[in-house]
Amino acid sequence: MIDFKELQLEVNETYSFVGIERRKSQIIFCLPKGFDPSLFTTYDSKRDLFFQFYKVLNHFKEICLQKDADIKTQDRDGVIRNQGSIQRISLPDVETEENIFYSKLDLIGSILNAYDELKILSLADRLGKSEKIDYSKLHSFLHRAVYLDNGAAYIDAMTLPRQMIHYQSTDIVGMYCYILVEVKQQLHEAVSGEVAALAERFKHKYINAESGLFHDEYSSQTVDSLKDTLELIDRNTALKDTDYWYFYDAIELFLHGAISQADEGEIWGIKNFYSVWESMCLTYLAKTVSPEYILHLDTTFLSNDVVSLANSNTKIVDLANVFSINGRQLVPDAVVFSTGFNEFRWREKNTIFLKKQTYKGTTWDDYGYTTKFESPDFAEVDLKIAYEGQPLNKHTFEELEKVYRNQNNQLIINNQLPSNFYSFWEIDLKPLSFKSLDTIFRLNHVFNVALNKAIFTPGKFEKFLLDEFGFNKDNVFNNSLFRRGLRKLTTQELINEFTNFIDKITSFCGTVCSLKVIDIKYLSLAYCRDIDIKNRRDLKEKSIRKQFVYEYLLQQFIGGNDILKNLEIKSEFWIPSYQNDSEIIKEVEPEYLEGYISLENINFAALVNSYLD
Repeated sequence: MIDFKELQLEVNETYSFVGIERRKSQIIFCLPKGFDPSLFTTYDSKRDLFFQFYKVLNHFKEICLQKDADIKTQDRDGVIRNQGSIQRISLPDVETEENIFYSKLDLIGSILNAYDELKILSLADRLGKSEKIDYSKLHSFLHRAVYLDNGAAYIDAMTLPRQMIHYQSTDIVGMYCYILVEVKQQLHEAVSGEVAALAERFKHKYINAESGLFHDEYSSQTVDSLKDTLELIDRNTALKDTDYWYFYDAIELFLHGAISQADEGEIWGIKNFYSVWESMCLTYLAKTVSPEYILHLDTTFLSNDVVSLANSNTKIVDLANVFSINGRQLVPDAVVFSTGFNEFRWREKNTIFLKKQTYKGTTWDDYGYTTKFESPDFAEVDLKIAYEGQPLNKHTFEELEKVYRNQNNQLIINNQLPSNFYSFWEIDLKPLSFKSLDTIFRLNHVFNVALNKAIFTPGKFEKFLLDEFGFNKDNVFNNSLFRRGLRKLTTQELINEFTNFIDKITSFCGTVCSLKVIDIKYLSLAYCRDIDIKNRRDLKEKSIRKQFVYEYLLQQFIGGNDILKNLEIKSEFWIPSYQNDSEIIKEVEPEYLEGYISLENINFAALVNSYLD
């Protein structure tokens, strides 16, 4: 067991290993660059951070194994080599070092890997020994008895079974279930009802109600109680088959596993954490940016599902074969088509509460369609939401109720509406903010849909109204969505509102359109800011020159295109950080390197859920 109270935390700026290592008899948790160890001083904070990394590294390992499996089916040279507690995974055509996983002390893995519900339930129905003799069956053995002179019948003990199998829950599987449930709670994962019941039964029998394996006050006491109980169970269990030893070994390693004096160096974790950091950032990018805007993505360390998501729509700009020079194919981390608007929606997320509004009299007569909502965020405007093929006299609320949670007749909108739903309201441009932009995005406002399709001019917007909504036809969009009060909005009124919105977005977000080249860097903010000549030289040789090449190739490509030639090309470095808030991207140096590159802090804590989802 790891003593989280005594666990030391530090950041090694010159080493890419992240995990637990032994150094001069001390157990140290090596954190990634950009982390602040002073944020983790309590038992709970260290414990939570460890399990957070456990989940992240396991997920990354699964991605590597998935990639290797795909490679093998294609007869390529992906390699997985096991050397005791060290597993090396290398992928072909990757110019980085191989990813090395260390597991000299994987106590959690010993429990999780032993999980087999069929074995648990089958073993739970077996029993140990009984010294009871069933005297009611003695008559069945009289023919085999030796009769003494006094008339007594003697039956050899070996001819009568003294052990009897009976049915009740065995304690070894109960102990395993108790430990498993405790571990699963820390990983925020569910267990089956049967396993939870066996764990609870064991706890009531052997452990105090207040005890806990990962509780600051009771951890060591609970571990000692489990060690004593394991010894007791082992001494009193007569029938020990392979299933018994299967769970016993996992429990023993978990309770008695320790780091020997000879185990200096890496104990558990991963070398080359920059691969994990790149995987996390690019996964987040793929999940938060519309696929058509992701023009290029390095998929080396992305799961197949994430790659499919990023490629699910046709790109609005085709960059195929752009990044090739002197016969060599270059691979930037990511190139995103930015409208200024779509990148700001990554920065703040809010929850919207919607309530159905009742239509009264003829004031809100929308020719039988009911699409109006009430919300605290829309006190002075008419908010309407409609969906394709919506029938008469059926409020949109009823269809959205199938997707979102209904709490006291109020829908909780915590993610973007499905693509077949559209909203419209008069946007108040004066208090434009990150929150209002996120609301426009989440509710699929008609203007947001247009921007996602790279529509910015009046002519294209008018065509968009005709193609997307069948403008001036008899449907829910024209008869309800584009009405204010008793009056239907004209094409010109909608174009004017859209144009004003574009102007406001432009001033709020900067240049409307640009190509953003994103480079994921595993560097600390202090290193990037350091004016030391060596640091600047390293940055120029390893990073800046690459950015120049990427920009040059992009400029060559768009320069010959009349539509794209005015696009601005921007570069960003994403570096790791850890903050106890929900903000994911924080611009820390907008004028970094004389304004050539924007330096962005990416919050590891806020990325985790997106990565593991």
